[in-house]
Amino acid sequence: MPISPEQMRDAVDRYFAAWTNLDPGAYAACFSDDATMHDPYGSTPLRGTQALREFSEEIADALREVRIQADSVHVAGNRSAVVFRGSGTGKNGKPVLVAGVDVFEFTAAARISGLWAYWDSAAVLAQLRQ
Repeated sequence: MPISPEQMRDAVDRYFAAWTNLDPGAYAACFSDDATMHDPYGSTPLRGTQALREFSEEIADALREVRIQADSVHVAGNRSAVVFRGSGTGKNGKPVLVAGVDVFEFTAAARISGLWAYWDSAAVLAQLRQ
C-alpha cells in the first residue's frame, strides 16, 4: 500500500519536531535503516541511522535552542518538497536563522528513505561565528 499524503505530512511534522526538541533519537527514528541524506545538498551524503543520529547529535551539541517548521508541504507520489524556516540560539548565545527546501522520499512505512536539503550552510555557520 502506498504512503498517503497525510502520512507524509505527519512524518514531516515528526522530523521537524525532532529538530525543535534537539532529540537525536527521535531524529534518527524518522529514517529507514538504510536512508541516505544530503544535508545540505552537495555535501558528502550520510547513510544509515547511526550516521544520521551522529549528525543530529553534532547539531544538538552546537545549539541551545531551535525552532524549525514546515511552511508548506508539496506531495507527489512517495516524495514531498517542504519549504521550511527556523531560528535558534547557539550554545555561544549567537542567534541563527535558516530557511530552505527539503525534499523527502518515504518508504511505505512513512519513514524517510532519502533526504535532499537545500539551504545555505555557510550563511548559517557565519551567523554562529559572529
